[in-house]
Amino acid sequence: MNQMILRELLASTPVFEIVGRRRIDIKGIALRPEDAKEGYLYIYSDSDDDTMSYEQATEQAIANGAIAIVIGRDHKITDSSVTFVRTYHYRRFLSAVSRNFYHNPSQNMSLVGITGSHGKTTVGWMIKSILDVAGIQGVMLGADYYQVGHDSWHAYPGGMNPLNMNEFLHKAVKEKVHWGIIECNYTGIVEDQFSHVWFNSIIYTDLYTYFQNQKADHHYFEMRKTLIDHLKTTKSPVIVNVDDFYAFQLQQRTGSVGYGIFNEADVTVRELELFEDSSQFILVTPKGERKIRLNIPGVHNVYNALAAVAWSLAEGLDFDDVVKGIEDFKDMPGREERITLTDSVIVKDILDTDLEHIEDVFSRLKDAKKGDIVTILCMDDSKDIGKYKKLGRIIGQYKGHCIMIHDYYCNSNMDEAEAAAARKMEGVTLHNENDYYKAIQKAVTFLPQGGYILLVRG
Repeated sequence: MNQMILRELLASTPVFEIVGRRRIDIKGIALRPEDAKEGYLYIYSDSDDDTMSYEQATEQAIANGAIAIVIGRDHKITDSSVTFVRTYHYRRFLSAVSRNFYHNPSQNMSLVGITGSHGKTTVGWMIKSILDVAGIQGVMLGADYYQVGHDSWHAYPGGMNPLNMNEFLHKAVKEKVHWGIIECNYTGIVEDQFSHVWFNSIIYTDLYTYFQNQKADHHYFEMRKTLIDHLKTTKSPVIVNVDDFYAFQLQQRTGSVGYGIFNEADVTVRELELFEDSSQFILVTPKGERKIRLNIPGVHNVYNALAAVAWSLAEGLDFDDVVKGIEDFKDMPGREERITLTDSVIVKDILDTDLEHIEDVFSRLKDAKKGDIVTILCMDDSKDIGKYKKLGRIIGQYKGHCIMIHDYYCNSNMDEAEAAAARKMEGVTLHNENDYYKAIQKAVTFLPQGGYILLVRG
């Protein structure tokens, strides 16, 4: 059982005042008064329990054996028989004291933090599958579940917090588990859950939001970006979805590894085909190429697989183990996912520099009569109005949908070129997106009976 002198336990915590004895042995930490035991430190929070007053909560914790109570700077001291610690920042105090009590376990493990709007849990379980194939034990910590080593996973009803997170990491260290995978959601970052956790690598799945305004999106991006400050070294790898508008901005960092389908990336795919219950593609990496069958559906899961592959190769895992781990993955425990495709969707990537080739591709696909065509047209900064008129004419011959996006490197105003292309697309339903990742996902929704997605880029 862990035990620590209070004075040592409070090292580097945001303490405002200590009233009472400091040289007392703390045998445990409780966040709820009913969990307090003999020799425990009880940490009170106003948000913990609306059914019990501050006085009632501290009284119950002391009755259960708590010998030290942590309170806010404005709370009054109710009992002189125990030590009271006032803090000016509850969340940071909880994070720091949890780290101290469990002897800073993140420094004794290799941890990857996974953050983003979507895909965090799936990417984590894909990495776990790869580690299993490689014979490497790992601990998984999600927002409401945990798994240590090869034990079965467990749902955590109260949600993850710094105390139980450090407890599980400490358990993993004791069991000589080297790798840890932590799902870092936005709420956890805002609430300082990871303030005293050190990572070996970070994965950014995507950073777009539902706020629908630039100020909120930028704030969301900046909050997620703070995890980079928790990397152990300046060369620690940062895995970035380069098709995501905000995450793309992180790829200039030293040590970044990019993955994606549309933009140039370190890890990408060719000959992508989506099915109702799976997908197949040629995986392209710096370590070689391999044809892969992914046994879960959806283009978003192709991205999740690319994230897991990019991380694994950045950390030096064997390429064959990585491929097998991805192909062995059958989805997360307890989740069932349904995709409405009744036939396959084939994704083709073509450059806009050869208009005759583009027209030939459109013509052959239309003649094949294997479904509709959705075009994602990327506007670069060439300002070649004639080129975009011709592209618009080609796309306009085949009806369907066209999603127009702008190259992330483009600093020019492309309104004139976009309008020129649009005027030639009579009968085509036009859409605009700022984000490649969202554009590709939207394109799939237009093809429930199967068909083709053409990525036309500069």
